[in-house]
Amino acid sequence: MSDERPPDFTMQRAVEILADIYERARSNERVPPPPADRPIVMFSETIALDVTSTTRADVERALGVAFAYPQRGWHTYCVRGDDGRRLFLSCFYAKDRLASAELYLPRVERAPNLAPRDLRFRLVPGEIAIGRSITTLPEHFAPAGGLPTNLGPYAQMFEARFPGGAAYAMGNEGALERLAIYVLV
Repeated sequence: MSDERPPDFTMQRAVEILADIYERARSNERVPPPPADRPIVMFSETIALDVTSTTRADVERALGVAFAYPQRGWHTYCVRGDDGRRLFLSCFYAKDRLASAELYLPRVERAPNLAPRDLRFRLVPGEIAIGRSITTLPEHFAPAGGLPTNLGPYAQMFEARFPGGAAYAMGNEGALERLAIYVLV
């Protein structure tokens, strides 16, 4: 008599189910979209902020002197959103070249009471503006992977890569509240 018994039906079925779950999960892995073929810029009719080419002198020539906020090293301007709300545009430089630009709703009570300039910024290409629905993001934006689940005040975060940089769109309850571009080194 042989010690080999036929496999237990329930065990065999459990293995099949686990294999099926594994295959479905593997086929649903997040595949990042292809990068945008050109830089994504923070654009207004006054200036296009491009982390691959804009200098501090370019920004100051177009926008003037900034307010040091939220901390030393950041150069912040107050602008208007499409809906008239006050937004902050914060720039950071590395060796007098633009390293990042962020456009956001100020969310803290201690934010300086700056008068908004009549400028409207958005990410281009795609005409991505604060207050718009997250569902309007172009196809080169995808959920940001590998990030902590606690994104601070933002429940949703999307990322797009482009030659020389990355762009982020963050929001809550389906509406965009922060846009950013960063140089990649």
